[in-house]
Amino acid sequence: RLPGHIDFSYWGPDLAKFPFALWRKLLLRRMRRFDVALFDYADNARGYEPLRTEIAAYVARSRAVQCTPDQVIVVNGSQQALEFCARLLLEPGDTVAFENPGYLGTRRVFSAYGARLKPTRVDQEGLVVDDVDRNARMAYVTPSHQFPSGAVLSLARRLALIEWARASRAVAIEDDYDSEYRYSGPPLPAMQGLAVDAPVIYCGTFSKVMFPALRIGYVIVPPSLVDTFVRAKWLADRHTPLLEQAVLADFLREGHLDRHIRRMRRHYGRHREVLIDALTQRFGDSAHVYGDPAGMHMLVRFQDPGVRERAHMNKVQLIDVGAYYLTKPPRNAFVLGFSALGERVIREGIKRLAR
Repeated sequence: RLPGHIDFSYWGPDLAKFPFALWRKLLLRRMRRFDVALFDYADNARGYEPLRTEIAAYVARSRAVQCTPDQVIVVNGSQQALEFCARLLLEPGDTVAFENPGYLGTRRVFSAYGARLKPTRVDQEGLVVDDVDRNARMAYVTPSHQFPSGAVLSLARRLALIEWARASRAVAIEDDYDSEYRYSGPPLPAMQGLAVDAPVIYCGTFSKVMFPALRIGYVIVPPSLVDTFVRAKWLADRHTPLLEQAVLADFLREGHLDRHIRRMRRHYGRHREVLIDALTQRFGDSAHVYGDPAGMHMLVRFQDPGVRERAHMNKVQLIDVGAYYLTKPPRNAFVLGFSALGERVIREGIKRLAR
């Protein structure tokens, strides 16, 4: 982040709102009990069993994911889950149907393993399944809140993508990075829950709903792939830190995460409303907001070609959407994060862009 700038390039959690006092209390409670096993090597690389049980229950009630705790593998953030998917399921030269635009972190991982990324169009209903390469070995999607466009993959397209994976003997990677934050009704069920007999791998993380330094994510895989992913986890780093896993299990079991998400959903929803209001006041119809009301960022395209220059002059930090395209990107389109900015700061930032 650039010092002295209003930073719309960040779309992580508002750390000032996280209940760190409660987290510290749960951590100290675990320390007082002092289970020495939490400070030794784990018996099982797949993760702390009580946490895996809580994760399975959490994704079942919040996202209609169907799995047993044995299918849950705890990893060091969703990025490690994506790296395992690339390492275990792709050969150099394999084709991957990749959202265009799409998440840069995944793109770099898959490219590092020699995959051929086939840009696949995204519209207001998410990934255009009819454009998916029939010979692709894998499809990578962010169906609950497409990154960065914000589109939600329609139910019809979810079912079509599942059918494609089944018919093509391919794998669909469902990256569910921030589905907890939806501001206009409940989210659609996860693809994984619709695809009991199809190869859908579900990746999730606590970095967006809690805090990024908590490097705990999870990958939920079909039963036939569990042993393969567990061996990969053991070879990579043996296991994710156990003390943090135990505290997180307590945080989930006692209902603290659900309450925190409800509070932050209202908080972020208000920030999004303020950002849209400020854009409307300053730019009117010349600023087009894409995507569903969800998540911690939005994609905005301006007709005014001077926005980029004014951002530089007036100390507003932006991310151009071009970084996320495999093809020629649209002009004057930016990803605006609103989650960690105060309402006055949001309005001031948009004012500077219009000045």
